[in-house]
Amino acid sequence: MTRLLMLVEGQSEESFVKRTLAPHLARYGVFVQVIVLWTKRLASGGACNWGQIRRNLDALRADSHAWLTTLLDFYGLPDDVPGYQEARSPGDPRQRVNALQARLAAEVGHPRFIPFLALHEFEAWIFADSKALAAHFGRAELEQLAAKAIAMAGEPERINHGPDTHPKARL
Repeated sequence: MTRLLMLVEGQSEESFVKRTLAPHLARYGVFVQVIVLWTKRLASGGACNWGQIRRNLDALRADSHAWLTTLLDFYGLPDDVPGYQEARSPGDPRQRVNALQARLAAEVGHPRFIPFLALHEFEAWIFADSKALAAHFGRAELEQLAAKAIAMAGEPERINHGPDTHPKARL
């Protein structure tokens, strides 16, 4: 049995992990405990600064037998996250996020810490199946709107950083 402590950004991520990811991983002997990032912005989710994220991670590191990961959005990370400014530079977004995850792993320095950042934000995954999105909300027009957003970006995870264009704003 492997225990995985997963620090998540907000209630949407918490719900996804509990309802979808944890049951899937349990079939492989991985048991997930979800921890919502403690913030002063609990109603809206998200972290205020790197120190806050680091304090949450440090508290979880005390469990020396568990693995540790995150489910945080690349979009909207605090500016003081180590490596974040470099990760926002031009270039392939996946390579930039991978480099940032490596930087965070080095910063935390825990042998069982594998950081994960959603590119660009968790809500992009909702665009993965435009038919399911439309059916879930009972609004047929959403299928075409979601398909258009995906076509413009190239794929759901490339719906990006703009204040009016990031996935959550589109939803």
